[in-house]
Amino acid sequence: MTPITPRRALLGAAMSAPLAAPALFRGGKAGAQTVRALRFGHVQPPDGEVNRGINRAAEALREFSGGRMRLDNFPASQLGGEREMLTQVSSGTLDLCITGPGVLGSWVRPISILEAPFVGRDFAHKLKMFEHPAVQASFRQLAESRNMRPLDPFYYGTRHMTTRDKAIRVPEDLRGLKMRVPEAPLFLDMMRAFGAAPTPMSLGEVYLSLQTGVIDGQENPLPTIAANKFMEVQRFINLTGHILVPLVPVISNSAWTAMPEADREIFRRAMREGIKLSDDLVISAENRLRDEFASRGSQIIESDRPAFQRALTAMYARYEDVWGRGVLAQLNAL
Repeated sequence: MTPITPRRALLGAAMSAPLAAPALFRGGKAGAQTVRALRFGHVQPPDGEVNRGINRAAEALREFSGGRMRLDNFPASQLGGEREMLTQVSSGTLDLCITGPGVLGSWVRPISILEAPFVGRDFAHKLKMFEHPAVQASFRQLAESRNMRPLDPFYYGTRHMTTRDKAIRVPEDLRGLKMRVPEAPLFLDMMRAFGAAPTPMSLGEVYLSLQTGVIDGQENPLPTIAANKFMEVQRFINLTGHILVPLVPVISNSAWTAMPEADREIFRRAMREGIKLSDDLVISAENRLRDEFASRGSQIIESDRPAFQRALTAMYARYEDVWGRGVLAQLNAL
């Protein structure tokens, strides 16, 4: 599944709505020049594709602003787990973090549709979903009720399951297994529908939990599995391909309103540079990692994806009231 290369102003409508917020920016002096400093916290590992993209965005921001703006990057859960950092962004004590729509759905529930299982033919299709009026309305609600604004998404990859002792070919194979999921209601409901025992935890806790047997498996895109070295403590890669993932950076209202419009455009341009690098790295990694994992002794399992999709029929029906009647069908038809 390949994301499109051109980036459009996907979230322009959601980002343009005026909101009252204090114009605060942490910064210092660079000679006689005031430097606007933005702090970006996230859970991705230092060598991961997303972190490398954020580093590129920081370089581009310094370049495009002539040194007037700076992006300070804090990877690997240095500032807390995803939910902790979202709370910090909401309160304005952290400028930016990045997370999936499933986690944002804990704050504004309809946003979770963007990370729903088996929704989206490819990433180009997923990007079109971001422009849908119902999705834009959810992003405006996030800005108004939680004081954070979404930016254009990164391509995170397609999620697959890994397990220690048992191959997963059909949902019934998951029965009773303790599977790590992000701290998001949609993921909990998905794993329950498959018959597993979902165990929510931050990404930084997963390796040790796999190693010590606290959990039996986890699910993530192949590049994330590689960057976090999960296959050192997992035997099977089960190609369920159950979710095509956008990661959404969010910026606090206070940081956003502190920037003049010209600086916002510089910031958007810099982020697009980082997004392109990260997306390209993820695509490249997905294209090579299956064979690399197999060459290192991992067992690659071709899971029955239609069986997993059928297992979610009742869950989709329940979520119609969360996402809005008919919205899922409309997004699939784009």
